[in-house]
Amino acid sequence: MVRPLLRPATVILTLWAQSCLAAETWPALDGAAMLVAAALAGAVAAVLVTRLYLKKRRLPIDPARAWSVLSDLREGVIATGTDGNVVYLNAAAEELSGWGIAEAKGQPLHMVYRIIDEHSRSTLDYIAQGAPEGAHLADSGRAAARLIRRDGQETSVHDSFTEVRDEAGQRSGYAVVFHDVSQLRALAQQLSWQASHDSLTGLVNRRELESRLNQLLESARTQGRQHVLLYIDLDNFKTVNDSCGHTAGDELLRSLTSVMSTKIRGSDILARLGGDEFAALLQSCPLDQGLRIANGIREVVRDFRFAWEGKSFTVGASIGLVPIDAASGDIADVLTAADACCYEAKNKGRDRVQVHRPQQAGQRENGEPQMISRLSQAFEQGDFVLYQQYIQPLKEAVSSPHFEILVRMRGDNGELVPPMAFIPAAERYNLLTAIDRLVITELLQVLAARSRAAGTQIAPEAGLYSVNLSGASINDSSFSDFLRRQLARYPVPPSLLCFEVTETTAISNLTKAAELMHELKNMGCRFALDDFGIGMSSFAYLKYLPVDFLKIDGTFVRDMADDEMDCAIVEAINRIAHILGMQTVAEIVEDQATLDRLRLLGVDYAQGFHIARPEPLQMHLPEAPALAQAQLLI
Repeated sequence: MVRPLLRPATVILTLWAQSCLAAETWPALDGAAMLVAAALAGAVAAVLVTRLYLKKRRLPIDPARAWSVLSDLREGVIATGTDGNVVYLNAAAEELSGWGIAEAKGQPLHMVYRIIDEHSRSTLDYIAQGAPEGAHLADSGRAAARLIRRDGQETSVHDSFTEVRDEAGQRSGYAVVFHDVSQLRALAQQLSWQASHDSLTGLVNRRELESRLNQLLESARTQGRQHVLLYIDLDNFKTVNDSCGHTAGDELLRSLTSVMSTKIRGSDILARLGGDEFAALLQSCPLDQGLRIANGIREVVRDFRFAWEGKSFTVGASIGLVPIDAASGDIADVLTAADACCYEAKNKGRDRVQVHRPQQAGQRENGEPQMISRLSQAFEQGDFVLYQQYIQPLKEAVSSPHFEILVRMRGDNGELVPPMAFIPAAERYNLLTAIDRLVITELLQVLAARSRAAGTQIAPEAGLYSVNLSGASINDSSFSDFLRRQLARYPVPPSLLCFEVTETTAISNLTKAAELMHELKNMGCRFALDDFGIGMSSFAYLKYLPVDFLKIDGTFVRDMADDEMDCAIVEAINRIAHILGMQTVAEIVEDQATLDRLRLLGVDYAQGFHIARPEPLQMHLPEAPALAQAQLLI
């Protein structure tokens, strides 16, 4: 008798045995059900479970019927005597091993069932390794086990090995149960590759880059190693796309992938982040060597000539370089610094490498006096500027316009400073709530001015304006009172306001976020969950948040026209959102192919540079009274 391991699958197999005994004769087995049971606990031999069941029920055992069941299993079953020599193979075992039962009988198990570790190629001999006295079912647990057939061919298998004991509890032999997982392994490897690589260039994608970056950050903290991250943005790539089409653009990206790969070391990782953005992780690389590699990439890209249908093009590369050491922050800190350096390289004339200096980080930690001073000045002088980006409906039934409201800051020389340059400092010095309130107040002021100029009241369905809300505002107990005051001051229907909260912010402040959402929705406002899909447990939190819109993270949208894995993720998010009564917005839509795929999937809205670039809000509205922005925060 065998005492099966007490796992959930035991229940499944026992129930299966019970159903088989319910009729006068043994019914045909459901192979799919057995495969599920096998996947859960390694497929205990049916005859052994049946004998246990019959013994407990004090029913007569019919060995003939039991062996008949074994012969019909899709799993291979091999039984041996106490000496480890084979006494039985079922039909599936014969097919998988290449041994007929006549030739196999009397042979040692390790001869008929030859198993090796796929990586080490070492032989696995279960009987020689010895099963402990009284052993229960023991799943070998080797996902990389390979069965060598009698003809020398190899097959990936999943198996279980057990002792067999008689009615008196004495060992009477051994049994191994196994099934072919070659197709499952191949599919798993394919899906794993698709999930971690860019389908166009074959490079690792953003998610895989972030995973490996996290490993390098850990080695820098624990082992004192130095690494380098390069953030590469192609210059003038859009010219090729616009003049020759996306097919030419794709070919240029593939060509540049080959060109840039010649300038990195074998241990380095080149990744495509999306669009015309790349990154390189330089492992165990001092700053001076990283700078040489970065300039090598920049020069080889600059010197490359791309020919297409009689036309010749040159492109460049603006590169942000960030050293990684024990003092580096987390992934977000490093990527933000790299992106900012790349942006600075473009602003300085392109085709250059901008290095993030450690002292710059030290300045931020010591107060960032220049940026804080500039933020204070911006509040006093009204130097924050609102932009709007159109969000296009993809279904004809939607008629009212939808915009996201964005904020920029004027620099000392009148240039526009992007949020990535001032938001970190604002967050560190608790100014985000003030910026949130400024954006809301100015938006309401401008919408009210439009209403006055038209001489009509704003209809509740006149449009929708999405405003980003920080975690600081979510945790601000006075925020809802502030919003009530502003809505009372300006005759704007609350239904025109939609507050965007990032998925990470919402999950980090789940209780507060849910409370604020319910409170503001009772006023008539709406909510959107931004950057959805980047968290590991995104779907689990949806039912707790009263969200109207789900904004699908752009890292999945950007390449979905070429990447089936990204497309599948977008489709899954869209379907679940619709089941929950939410509408979906796809972010970072950069080409027509992506837009067409989104329509096909039934996504509700699309947002990105292919739809519309951000434009100053005042362009589309009457001139509003020029009030100092510091007065708007009351």
